[in-house]
Amino acid sequence: MKKSYLLLLFLVVLMYGCSNGVKETPTAKAEDAEKIVTNDQKRQVVNRQLYEKLSEAVETLGYTYDMHTFAENEHDRGVLYAELVDFDNDGVNEVYTFMKGIDYPLSAYPHRNKDNYIQEIWTGNANGEDALLSFSSEIDKLVCSACDMNVSLVKGKDGRTFLKMFSYQMSQGIANNNIWVYAKDPKKSEMELVASGNFGHNNEGDLFYTLNDEETDRMTFEEEFARYDGEERPILISNFAEKNYGFDASSPATIVGKTLATLSPSVNNIVGKDELLEKDKKKEIVDALDEFSSMRRINHHDPHIVMSLVLDVVQKYNIDHEYSENGEMVFDGAIVQAKYKEAFGVELAIDSMNFPSRDSQDIVTYELGKFYIYPTGFYFDSIHRNYQDVYKVSNDVYYVTFLDSEFNSLDYSLTKDVTVTSEEMFKKDIASWPMDARVWLKPDIQRYAVVKYVDGEPKVQYMGVQNLTDNQLQTF
Repeated sequence: MKKSYLLLLFLVVLMYGCSNGVKETPTAKAEDAEKIVTNDQKRQVVNRQLYEKLSEAVETLGYTYDMHTFAENEHDRGVLYAELVDFDNDGVNEVYTFMKGIDYPLSAYPHRNKDNYIQEIWTGNANGEDALLSFSSEIDKLVCSACDMNVSLVKGKDGRTFLKMFSYQMSQGIANNNIWVYAKDPKKSEMELVASGNFGHNNEGDLFYTLNDEETDRMTFEEEFARYDGEERPILISNFAEKNYGFDASSPATIVGKTLATLSPSVNNIVGKDELLEKDKKKEIVDALDEFSSMRRINHHDPHIVMSLVLDVVQKYNIDHEYSENGEMVFDGAIVQAKYKEAFGVELAIDSMNFPSRDSQDIVTYELGKFYIYPTGFYFDSIHRNYQDVYKVSNDVYYVTFLDSEFNSLDYSLTKDVTVTSEEMFKKDIASWPMDARVWLKPDIQRYAVVKYVDGEPKVQYMGVQNLTDNQLQTF
């Protein structure tokens, strides 16, 4: 009887233990699954925020041309390089961008509106609505030994990635070398200066070292900066007045486009779904976009873009005009407004646009009910467009994805001293183009457009590189 009792007790304990284990396992799995979902959701939010910051740079500044050197880009503007980097080793990427800015208020971010090379780092904010600017700096575009600057990203031994900058300066025959290292703490949004140093010869010719603004010896100096050694990837290489990119600058549109494509799936829920299958409707929508194949951007709420659209409208409809005493073409604002609505199906909100006045001497200005435009060729790069898909947003709104290749046939013709048309170039496979033509090409730029039917006619509401969010699409 005793054996039977012990056996029964053993079975009860075994059953309890097994049942208790069964209860714990799915609970743990459920918590893990919930954590994965939460992390995925956070990553989506972060990626969408980073996409918006990078795409704004491309939207406003564009890309530089293929295979241009540092010196050749001195008078150009555009994004050259972008990479996703986990600077603080917390499992979530930040975005590093290197671009050539312009001294004109094109971007909503003032640090980009500088005629200089600019590098920046953005950190996503999973608990907020916007990514945070962790770091930005200008790098002098002048090619001179007095301002040589080297920039690199260094993968450290602790898993973090450091931003390292080194400058070589020569003054009155005396060389000075400066080093700055920036790092990111996972608990903070900004990149912090963790070490700075300087070494060279003083006026007496003696070697000196400073570390974080204090004099030090060579061994202490080298030990401190050894903490930030690792796998180094150059961004900018300077050597006695000659500057070169440390990254692949053969096709900025392609390289930056890959980073945008990585972030893009987190932006909305329509691309890749609900593809429009009606061939006639699809052709009608594509034809509407083809009317504006020379335009890079359409956004009826952005004054800078609207001014370029006004140029397009006055040319498209050949609007009558007079001439001012300064030689400007003068167009009646009411007529331009009416033709703008005919072209795009929206009211041109002149009073709320805060257009530049004539004092600004911009190409297009507005004053007292009149548009003033200086005569110019209004030259744009030629565009070869490859349509991808059309998606239905609502009964009268459609979203279009396409690839644009931009070719500066005018400058290429000047180098050849003959007229070369974009049509004859785009008939050839781009891979077969000679190198002297490829340097004037920006290939396969991913763009998006919103087409809305207004009074039964398809009208372009938006066109640009930004993949619009679900909320933005609903505003149309």
